Amino acid sequence: MRDASIELAVPANLHAVRLLAAAFRGLMRDWKVAEERAATLELALVEAATNVVRHAYRDREPNRVRVRVVREGANLFVSVIDTGNSFDPSKVPPPPIPDPDDPSTWPEGGMGLSIIRAACHRLDYATTGDENALTMVVHGMF
Repeated sequence: MRDASIELAVPANLHAVRLLAAAFRGLMRDWKVAEERAATLELALVEAATNVVRHAYRDREPNRVRVRVVREGANLFVSVIDTGNSFDPSKVPPPPIPDPDDPSTWPEGGMGLSIIRAACHRLDYATTGDENALTMVVHGMF
């Protein structure tokens, strides 16, 4: 399988996040990624893009969300790029593990970063100029 990449840019709103998800799903199908694996990555992408919409542009005029998907050898790189407020996930510790028998320990939200982390082998974050890029790296996809 040859190396390939695609980049999409959409307005930073929740309707556009759904469009990104649909495009990503089609790309994963075209690249013959197993359905379950593709669904997990799609969920992580949606979480990351939704975080941009809800948080990165919280006190700013919404701009765009860009997604870059790169297939390089056996590896997959999925980047969510924005020009909003920066947010470095490496500075956020994982949440405590809930007790299945104690509903008071079950989280009501804030699980997006855990979902993103679980979907990939490595999570990179960089701010360059006015752009923030969250990159999910998955080894051995192809």
